[in-house]
Amino acid sequence: MADDSHPPEKSRTRLPSPSGREHRTLSNRTITLCAGLLLAFAIAACWLLFFLYGRGTDADKARLEGVRTVGTIVLGAGGAIALLLAARRQQTAEEDLVTKRHDLLLREQANDDARHDAAERRISDLYLKAVEQLGADKAPVRLAGLYALDRLAQDNPAQRQTIVNVISAYLRMPYELPEKPPDPSAEKESHDEYRSAIQEREVRTTAQRILADHLDPNYRDGKRFWPDIDLDLSGALLIDVMFRDCRLDNARFSNARFRGDTLLMGVHFDGETRFDGATFTGDTWFSEAQFTGDVRFDHVTFEADARFDEASFKGTATFRSAMFLREARFESTTFTGSVVFSKATFTSSAKFDGATFYEEAYLPDVTFAHRSYFTEASFGGDAWFNQVIFSSYTTFDGATFSGDIRFTDSTLDGVPFVPSQLRPHKPFEDE
Repeated sequence: MADDSHPPEKSRTRLPSPSGREHRTLSNRTITLCAGLLLAFAIAACWLLFFLYGRGTDADKARLEGVRTVGTIVLGAGGAIALLLAARRQQTAEEDLVTKRHDLLLREQANDDARHDAAERRISDLYLKAVEQLGADKAPVRLAGLYALDRLAQDNPAQRQTIVNVISAYLRMPYELPEKPPDPSAEKESHDEYRSAIQEREVRTTAQRILADHLDPNYRDGKRFWPDIDLDLSGALLIDVMFRDCRLDNARFSNARFRGDTLLMGVHFDGETRFDGATFTGDTWFSEAQFTGDVRFDHVTFEADARFDEASFKGTATFRSAMFLREARFESTTFTGSVVFSKATFTSSAKFDGATFYEEAYLPDVTFAHRSYFTEASFGGDAWFNQVIFSSYTTFDGATFSGDIRFTDSTLDGVPFVPSQLRPHKPFEDE
């Protein structure tokens, strides 16, 4: 029967070898035994040398000196071998260290990749969920999707252009504003459709406000500004737009419909800008706006007042067949590049007082149905007013002309236009 009063002896640690055999570590007893044997061998060797060459004769001294020399050589060789072994161990240790560092870098890279993949999956999941919300039937869910996209873009700058594209695509989806509430006696479906349209209007104005806030460099001290954004709202129905002091790269509003007043004062359009075919139903402000690239307002319709006073156009600006149904103001506007107003129609007053045209100004076939003002305007390049219809009061008082000026086949109140009546700064050349 085993005696449980004494604990069993701990087994010695056994290390596996590359060949699969187990190796035991040296015990203290083995080390002591080896040290004793080495000591006994050293004592025996000394006693033997003393016995053989310890008589003090010259021959014995010579033999001892030889033995000592051999011993020194042996010790030196041993020391050299020891140094080589130490160098080998150092080299091996350095190689192990390099290997460990490389393995550590690989593990860190793997961890970084895993974290990056996890972050990308999280972003993708949040993005997909927000887009699904944006396509929901209920307006509150769509609003939640917009705010989720807003937060996602704010936290992930690399996703901002994509999310702006998604919001822009949502605004380009077909939508019509309800004209008036249905009669109380109308069917329930009519009231439901009207209520749904009003809710959709709130969703769309929220989307516009999100874009406007993040495109404004001054919004919340610039902490929520999204730079270098392209905006494509072609064909979109936009309601009471307020993009004041915003900054855009390439902006496309072709065939867009602007309902209500439109405020684009001080906007920086840094790239190509297109408003061709757009319709503005309310008052429109482009005052102090800056157009760095080419801009197109071809076939645009301004149903209310259009103000471009103190705006600057550095590229080519075209207003071909534009319709200005109310007052158009281009006072103190600067056109650094060429400008084209061919076949444009100004139904109400057209004011170009103090405007500066550094390059060519082409206004053929333009109709000024009401008063037109070019007081102190400056034309640095050619100015062509061929076949222009001037109606009512027209003035060029104080205007300056530096290039080729043409009023061929132009009329004033239905009679041939006589440029000398306008008292320009420089005589006109009537061709």
